[in-house]
Amino acid sequence: MRVIVEVINRQRKFRVSTKKLKQSTQKVLKFLYENKNKNLLKIVGKNSASLTVSIVVVGNRKMKELNFKYRGKNSTTDVLSFPYLVKEPSDSLFLGEIIVDPEKVSSQAKQYSVKFSQELERILVHGILHLIGYDHERSAYEARRMRKLEEKILIYLQS
Repeated sequence: MRVIVEVINRQRKFRVSTKKLKQSTQKVLKFLYENKNKNLLKIVGKNSASLTVSIVVVGNRKMKELNFKYRGKNSTTDVLSFPYLVKEPSDSLFLGEIIVDPEKVSSQAKQYSVKFSQELERILVHGILHLIGYDHERSAYEARRMRKLEEKILIYLQS
């Protein structure tokens, strides 16, 4: 399965490696595919052509605006995910878009005493799981299930 990742950086305050975002996204989706993740396989079906994911890096103000518009929450957040699941003419499947706020990621990294790059990777994994149907807000069971998978993927990314 081929994974195409498009990254757009719409902020200047934080240095974010678009190359690293692309590589991590590709690794996560390939890991899920190779481990026969039911959510991903349900989306991809028997056709293992290619998946496209878009990542947009925005500032605090834009993220707060988007969080209010789409979730009714008048605050910023670290990541938003918008699953699209649109089949493109090239036979690629557009999985969706992940919006990231590096300023929020930075403050969380300090709060959790981890490196910025580690927290960015964590929220990227979180966003990808939302794209394929995981939702920690649905129930406590779903939250545990999603968190467990996030941890498994993060361990894989560290290896």
